[in-house]
Amino acid sequence: MRLGVHVPTIAPRSRMEDAVAGLDARGHALLAVGRPAPGSHLTGLEKPDAAAAGGAIDVLLAGPRALPAAWWAARLRAQAVVLALDARTRAAWGLLDRWAWDVTGGFGVIDEADTAHFLAHAPEAERERLALWPATGERAAPDPSTLAETDVLERACERALARRSAGPGRAALFVDRDGTLVEERHHLSDPNDLSLLPRVAESLRAVRAAGHPVVLISNQAGVGRGLFPEERVHAVMARLRRMLRAEGVELDAVRFCPHAPDAGCDCRKPGGRLLREAADDLRLSLRDSVMVGDKWIDVDAGRGVGATGVLVRTGHGAEEAGLAAERGGTDPVFADLPAAARWFLERADA
Repeated sequence: MRLGVHVPTIAPRSRMEDAVAGLDARGHALLAVGRPAPGSHLTGLEKPDAAAAGGAIDVLLAGPRALPAAWWAARLRAQAVVLALDARTRAAWGLLDRWAWDVTGGFGVIDEADTAHFLAHAPEAERERLALWPATGERAAPDPSTLAETDVLERACERALARRSAGPGRAALFVDRDGTLVEERHHLSDPNDLSLLPRVAESLRAVRAAGHPVVLISNQAGVGRGLFPEERVHAVMARLRRMLRAEGVELDAVRFCPHAPDAGCDCRKPGGRLLREAADDLRLSLRDSVMVGDKWIDVDAGRGVGATGVLVRTGHGAEEAGLAAERGGTDPVFADLPAAARWFLERADA
């Protein structure tokens, strides 16, 4: 996503500040506006000429005041607004803040301690635009990309953008990463080893230009097996985001399972939890969507949620395709992602 950050309203050492740093580490494009507050850790994001840059962004991130956030959202042509809300500031909002909150259809992230206030004072439609920061607890200071706060803010941005910029029931292209988008490397954990397969960026650009979201779904068992920490996955995903962005492609969402194969989770493909969560966040029609990968577990993940599964012969796909007859031979198989993407677009337009 392309995110505007109104840094003067984000409190230093706050959960919002940590989460913004995490989004930066995950490879989202951040455009900071305004002067950071004293003690802010977001000084590295500051761009004094940001207001003059003028390009449209997806979501404007800000502190608890709705009016300045709405002003910057209009100036940067943001499609959605996500605020770090608190009960005290929300109770002191004047008419202009309330008007700005309604006009922008703002989403907010709140602490659990403030839940009672928002349940008592927010209408039902407004409550659906609220997310909870994770429960607080003792923890070390991990890489910001791995924080639960970063997960919450990222999903709040995705939900806000989908509900402000698109109708429900969109057909999406779900894609595996290794062997499908990028060259297969056994347990890839070094961003420098990332290499896009031929014509992948061009194909994804065409899919998004036709109005279809692109969602990456990946198994990353190396984390669960102790081969590398979770922040390495985010680092690789961040470089992939930036490589695709340089080619004019924004990934609409990235979801991965960090568990070992024997963990018994439902997020590891062929399980479908990650696809279902993304469909809910982005307002997708799973029935009309397609899951593309180089293994049958990718195909089965799609089929398991009612989508269509497609195998490509890149990566492990050539070997996997040899098992097609054992499966009945009914699943689509294509040479590579560009061929699968062309079929997806033809299918969506039929």
